[in-house]
Amino acid sequence: MYWGKIKKWTCALCLLCALSLGAGAAAAQDNPPAVLFEGMMETFFGDDNGLVVLGDYDVVFAPEGQVNAVVAIVDAEGTVLAQYPFYPDYGNRDGVFGRIKVQKPADVQLTEPGTYTMVFAMDGAAISRFPFVLKQTGAGDDPYNPVKTFAFDGHWRRLAHIRFGGSKENPIPKFTLWMGSLDMADPDTFQAFYLAVLLRDEEVVAHSKRQTSFYSGGHFERKEFSLYHPHEKSAEANARDFAMADLADGQYDLLIVRAEDRKPLRYFTFTVAQGEIQPLPQTQLGFEPASDFMVPRVRKRGSTGYEFEEVVWIGSK
Repeated sequence: MYWGKIKKWTCALCLLCALSLGAGAAAAQDNPPAVLFEGMMETFFGDDNGLVVLGDYDVVFAPEGQVNAVVAIVDAEGTVLAQYPFYPDYGNRDGVFGRIKVQKPADVQLTEPGTYTMVFAMDGAAISRFPFVLKQTGAGDDPYNPVKTFAFDGHWRRLAHIRFGGSKENPIPKFTLWMGSLDMADPDTFQAFYLAVLLRDEEVVAHSKRQTSFYSGGHFERKEFSLYHPHEKSAEANARDFAMADLADGQYDLLIVRAEDRKPLRYFTFTVAQGEIQPLPQTQLGFEPASDFMVPRVRKRGSTGYEFEEVVWIGSK
């Protein structure tokens, strides 16, 4: 992962925090605030032109009172390229959660390939960071269209999470991952399909429905799928859900392949112990450094309120 490659970001954040709204004292609480990881992943990244548009984010263990926070983009040398404050009032509050709203416009135009980090500071202390890579995909040497093109890469291809649908008595894992043009055989393709296969001891124990899971070109987008007991394509309509009760203790490999040519795109691994999927260490409270803590909660999709649900993050080999 890219966290280990960012060597100078701490020094940059010291400057960032010193410049942020007077750098007030942090509120006393058991756990430091952290930005929800899925929200950082779903920041607007413009693959066509290298534009990053910073938006609104959800924070867990949000301090009481007014918001005193900034967000910045830092390059691999530790230089703060741009920073923006958040409004002093939370957009929403619910228990330990709060939504912070950036003061717009908050756009960062990146023009050089390399490794960058989106960093957040609150009450004078760094709280969360999200590293990413900008790749140049076109040189802009066409005299009729002299425009460089880019693609963002990073955690979108290394992380996924699992939430639980169904009933409390019979929970069914629902998998979320991110896919985009970098997963296409031809980056100019508008749409492609993928297949998810779950293996235990190299034996297929479940898979998604064949060629019903599609993804589009452009920057990575959130995609969700379910798994079913092995079945023939002709029997898809009656395929049985693969539930938590079907996950015996042990290690599992979740392989994501491109449907058209069966090229592997992702290779996630996770372990089940005592009937529960074991989370990544960085999702545990108290993980150090705290700026790399991944909140095991996401905004609840389809909810009309300000609600969150538990997820288990898994990583790719």
